[in-house]
Amino acid sequence: MADKVTWFELPADDMSRAEKFYNEVFEWDTSDMGGGSLYSQTAPSDEGMTPKETGIINGDISPRTAAFDKPLIVVTVDDLDAKIEKIKSAGGSVVQPREIVDEMMAWAIVSDTEGNKIGILQNL
Repeated sequence: MADKVTWFELPADDMSRAEKFYNEVFEWDTSDMGGGSLYSQTAPSDEGMTPKETGIINGDISPRTAAFDKPLIVVTVDDLDAKIEKIKSAGGSVVQPREIVDEMMAWAIVSDTEGNKIGILQNL
């Protein structure tokens, strides 16, 4: 079975302006995620931020930094370490090494052969 895109992250120079844009244009509900980021709910979701409809993802809008200057998709995989090795074997590279988040997930940021950054997430 193919790995699924499960999250997105969008950089913004002006958080209020970005929030207003996505609220007005796409009618996304946004709320504070902490750290200056906004949770962007694109569809009704459960307490774990998982959309109740299939085929839909939620994400966040965060302040733009030198390291986070382009949109990022996040793909959920079964085995993060094995997927990282597969990415490297296929010509990709690791941008941000494996990191545990709240003992609930592990993730890394990798780059494909074209320089696009992709978040890789494993639920623990």
